[in-house]
Amino acid sequence: MPVVAVGGVPRSRHLPVRATRVDYGDGVGARWSEISIRMREGEAASSLSLGDVGVDWARVLFGDVDALSAWQHEDSMDGLADAAFWGAAAEEAATMFSPPEWREPGEEGVRGWTALPVPEAVDRARALSRWKDETGRRMAVDFRPHSHHWQIMRQVRASHVEAGSVELGDARVLCAMTSWGDGFFPVTADLDAAGDLLAVRVRFSPAP
Repeated sequence: MPVVAVGGVPRSRHLPVRATRVDYGDGVGARWSEISIRMREGEAASSLSLGDVGVDWARVLFGDVDALSAWQHEDSMDGLADAAFWGAAAEEAATMFSPPEWREPGEEGVRGWTALPVPEAVDRARALSRWKDETGRRMAVDFRPHSHHWQIMRQVRASHVEAGSVELGDARVLCAMTSWGDGFFPVTADLDAAGDLLAVRVRFSPAP
């Protein structure tokens, strides 16, 4: 997947993020039009195309390239994991497997187990998947190791703006849902009259 690297970004402070949400009308609804990372305030004198960023699983990530080398996407950092399930057969599965009450914010309708040792969470998820496949029930099953990806997605699901951040060393990484799904989205740098970087913008869709 293509990425965009930008130099001249301040490293000594957190950077403000601004986003524009537009209602695209019937059949589409409100979605993100643009997300920008602001380096400093000022009037843009010019803009420069930086190429396209590729998005898979509808998630775009903003972060320091060196800090990303510490990113743990699948491996649990505390030896724990969650096993979650939801869908048409979730109530029936809950009767069969008796999970505790699910208390994760922003996940209404989801059932399962949180903070289990990884092997136990794997066994729970496999048992659910086996039952679903053998009975032909309609249900989603998700194994969630406590990784950096899990930390961010936990925030994303609980957030009304579908975004979350995680600390990686001395840097903070931001993840946001595009609201348009997967694709290739143009990235633009705004420069002031002296040619200094003001902002980096990711455009998801033009204004309606």
